[in-house]
Amino acid sequence: MMDFNERVIPGVSANFLLKEAEARYIFCKRYVSKGEKILDFGCGCGYGTYLLSQKAFAIGIDASEEAINFAKKRYKGDLQFFVGDVDTLANFDNDSFGCVCSFEVIEHLDKPLSFVKEAKRILKNGSYFVLSTPNRLIHSPDGVIKSKYHLREYDSLEFERLLKSCFKNVLILGQNKSKRAKTAINKFMVSQTHRENIARSDLLKIRKLIPKNVKEYLWRYLGYFFGRGAQDILSSKDFPIGNLSDESEYLIAVCQK
Repeated sequence: MMDFNERVIPGVSANFLLKEAEARYIFCKRYVSKGEKILDFGCGCGYGTYLLSQKAFAIGIDASEEAINFAKKRYKGDLQFFVGDVDTLANFDNDSFGCVCSFEVIEHLDKPLSFVKEAKRILKNGSYFVLSTPNRLIHSPDGVIKSKYHLREYDSLEFERLLKSCFKNVLILGQNKSKRAKTAINKFMVSQTHRENIARSDLLKIRKLIPKNVKEYLWRYLGYFFGRGAQDILSSKDFPIGNLSDESEYLIAVCQK
């Protein structure tokens, strides 16, 4: 099964993670013109590519074959999915996309500048490159990267400096949480602590005899008694993108070619 610790998987990941991710795609749609073509690089399981395809033809690319297979089975419409990495972008012509987006990807790349240059190359003049990355000042405030998946994290100035090496017009915004989202997520994390305590109390390892999907279903039911249910009603509007603040966990960049 795909690693949901680093990848949002519809139907598996917590609702708040999905809605937070979807909010970035909904934000991006304002920079997409009908009749254009959009590239979603690092599309994961394809839920965002599908949202974008409701406005323009969308291509989703991800390095995970498993994620792409999930996307192909689940989402149909004005879109296509391919397995690929940064080198795959060389297959696209100059000035061939009306928008390129890439959310929570650049921190995984060993050559981020090469990726930014390629994004600019395949964009039409006047079009937009929209991307996001975790705010280093929130996620790794002591300078030590906590995620084993990340090669590099950025603060807003570092992120802007990287992007301005290729794009003249760069706007750095922040993604925040509503008061309702903060409360719901805190309750969710408390419920996770209870889950861990229950697992530790299973000295006979009975839980290992139960299929994983059944365990997840049971925990979702039991979790409501520990506050898990509060996050189920959150929507993408609970994760607004706007002016950067000290509480912005994610940096959102809008770059115009």
